[in-house]
Amino acid sequence: MNMRNGKIGIIDLSTGVSSEEDFVGDVLTAGVLRALLAKHGPDSIVLGTGLLTGSLIPASCAGTLTAGQKTMPLLGHAGIELKLSGFDFLVLKGKAPNWGYVWTRDGIVELVELRESPQLNSWQRTDKIRADQGDSKIQVVSGGPWCDAGSPAAQLVVDHWGGEDKVGMGAEFGKRNLAAVAFRGMGELEIADPEAHFEGSVALMKGHLSRLGPNKGLQSYYEGAGREDFVSLVHRYIGCYGCPFPCRTYLKTEEDPKEMRFMHKEPGYLHYDVPALEMATQVGLSSRDATRVLTRCAQAGAEPVAVLTAAAVGGGRPDVASIESLLSRRADVKPVNKGNFESSLPSLKDYETCLGLGLCPRYWAKVGFDIRSLSSCAESAIGHTLQ
Repeated sequence: MNMRNGKIGIIDLSTGVSSEEDFVGDVLTAGVLRALLAKHGPDSIVLGTGLLTGSLIPASCAGTLTAGQKTMPLLGHAGIELKLSGFDFLVLKGKAPNWGYVWTRDGIVELVELRESPQLNSWQRTDKIRADQGDSKIQVVSGGPWCDAGSPAAQLVVDHWGGEDKVGMGAEFGKRNLAAVAFRGMGELEIADPEAHFEGSVALMKGHLSRLGPNKGLQSYYEGAGREDFVSLVHRYIGCYGCPFPCRTYLKTEEDPKEMRFMHKEPGYLHYDVPALEMATQVGLSSRDATRVLTRCAQAGAEPVAVLTAAAVGGGRPDVASIESLLSRRADVKPVNKGNFESSLPSLKDYETCLGLGLCPRYWAKVGFDIRSLSSCAESAIGHTLQ
């Protein structure tokens, strides 16, 4: 089956027993997720990849993570690594008796104990999993202390960075003793007509150039990233898998941003969370302090818009120290659920279709999401007309 592995991986967290099911069809991700939740129970967590995730179509990087009525995108390199791990979808059922993480690679899915998880923040969990499994390219979707505590304002972190989870998905991990989900992809995907797909994808990308404009990282999507104190800290721009126009800007706050090496243990942060930066500006934080705050929120597994909103209650002007104090207390913070990528496209239907295809909503909103414009390119990948 072109652009699919044809497998659904299933693991029961309560027993650690894993199994798999065959997957047949080109139904978009949202429909499969709903069917899997209906089959395996509403308490399940389902990770999925899009129909075109891993293709040569620009920004074909997206996966999804769903629990109940909550859904968040998996961007960066997480979606493609999940697909290349050998599964199109993963179903996580039950609750683990001890803290652990789900480890997926080479068509294998297993539960690995991580008893020290409650003592680790999200960055430490990612680093430990990569060190234990001996691969720095493992993609990790991790929780933090706020997730473990079941806070409705918790956020999951992809690798070390926050921005995808604006729906409190982190709490879903915490209530299942799930520290993280990790995957590494070494597989291959079949394309129906490789030559035509390559030529079509290149033509598609060239057609986008006039709409994209100059590449300025996050500034190309958010004017606030053009502030002088933000630009002065810029180290580099980073794109997700297959994206020719990066929307991620890495800032260094603890060392010279022009220094290409990382001399400091935690030199900076990868920004792509527009609502969090907007909120940080509203409460009066400089770009340097906003970066430090987003770093602390990601490590804690706390959604930064909710944290900044709570910190500013009463008209006070929060600073890094006061927000660190709030994070350490795990105060009762109400979720804000201000979408990051969800608000890129004008309609929820377009957003779900974009993710279902495995495409980044932010990129495709900028170039103009029109399923007809990519239908021939998609057809050369999957071998039939895109429904």
